[in-house]
Parts: sequence; structure tokens; C-alpha cells
Amino acid sequence: MDLHSTLQRIALQLKNKNRTLKQVARVFQKMIKTLYEAHFPNAEARRPGPNPNCPDADILTVAWLLEYIGEDSENSGYQRIKTELKTVFPSLPERSRFNRRRRHLSTASEVIRRALTTYLPKTDVFIVDSFPIPVCDFKRANA
Repeated sequence: MDLHSTLQRIALQLKNKNRTLKQVARVFQKMIKTLYEAHFPNAEARRPGPNPNCPDADILTVAWLLEYIGEDSENSGYQRIKTELKTVFPSLPERSRFNRRRRHLSTASEVIRRALTTYLPKTDVFIVDSFPIPVCDFKRANA
């Protein structure tokens, strides 16, 4: 079975169902794990040192979920995922380690994002990533 039909089958799991965060997380997890293994085969095994308890695909999944639910704060979003989805991600590392690994996997996330766009239907519908860019810092603001 090719990658395209696998992704299509996984995405159909959310069609015509009431979506809960747990259901969306499980589908994200399957999709990202499939794409990560396809584009980065044996990446964790080639890394020096012991393998972490939480796989890279789960780190990427949680990062994408944080974008999906629109959490602005890294801390509050992480705590929400950690409490609501502890059965989906049982071995999630502590927050600072998670953020370090997430930043380290940003290139892999971009590769997966671009790979997903190749599987989208070619229509006049476009996906816009609205990443907030700070214009100035509020270091001296009297809040």
C-alpha cells in the first residue's frame, strides 16, 4: 500500500464523527508517525546515545496539536496536552526538554508539512500559516 492511500485511510477516521481532542490527537499521531518513518527512516536509531522514552513522532504530534488548538503559551498548552491526553502520550518529557526537542525537530516538521501539501487535492483552496512575528519587545513596559 502506498503512502498516499495510507494517509487517506487515516484521515477518513475523522470524517462524519464528533471530533474530540483525543480522537484528533490519535489521527495526528498516526499520520505524523507514518510520514516521519517514510521521510526519516531509522532516524532515532542512528542518533548517538540512548533512545528517549518519547519518540520524535510524538513530539512532532504534540507540537502540531498545540498549533491546531491555538495555544499561545507554551506552558499552558503543554499542561493541557499533558493532562487531557496522558493516555495518548504516556511518556511525554517534561516541558523544557519537550520544547528543546521540538525546536530541534523543526526541520523535520517542515519536511512533513511540505510532504502533506503534496497529498492535498489541487484546488483553489490554500492553507495559510499565520505564525505571529513580534514587531517589538515589551521589555520596558510598565504592566
